[in-house]
Amino acid sequence: MSLAAAVLCGLAVLLASGAVGLYLGKYRASVTEMLGMMIGMTFGMMTGITLGFFVGAATDMFVSNLVAVVVAVAYGVFFGRVGGLMGMMDGGMGGMMGGMMGAMLGVMVNFSPTAVWVTAALMTLLFLVSMVALVKLVRDASTRKYALDPVCGMTVSTSEAKLTSDYRGNTVYFCAPGCKRAFDAAPEKYVAIGKT
Repeated sequence: MSLAAAVLCGLAVLLASGAVGLYLGKYRASVTEMLGMMIGMTFGMMTGITLGFFVGAATDMFVSNLVAVVVAVAYGVFFGRVGGLMGMMDGGMGGMMGGMMGAMLGVMVNFSPTAVWVTAALMTLLFLVSMVALVKLVRDASTRKYALDPVCGMTVSTSEAKLTSDYRGNTVYFCAPGCKRAFDAAPEKYVAIGKT
């Protein structure tokens, strides 16, 4: 792959990734910490592995690792910030791993133009599928209703929670059996934490 083609393909990946990230910003209010971690990891990993492949197919291991890791860590941390510190950490780790893996793959398949372009098509397809899946995941999560587990403070989906208690006519949701047992034993102790 020529350097010009690698730069164009890499810029297309960065623009697509950035566009998806900006679009998902409108769902920021409904992003839980766990979902933010998934967002950060997906942006870091998939941007890194795809960008790393393109740069690696046109340059050497040092350049491709350097470019892909730095850019992917930045994307992972920036878009993962919706998940707080954990989202940023997962985004950074995903960017580091994805950048290195993509760079290695790009350098390794650079033995024939056919291998490069077949792998480029596959990497692009995987990148696009992961971005579409991430958009679907975030959009679906934005329609769910959540409640706080009053014992541990964890966010629980009210439509998926299997553990509930009735307290003064309100449904209280729990993430784990231990939280439910603790609440049922002394509800007044926890009622201020998880207002329902």
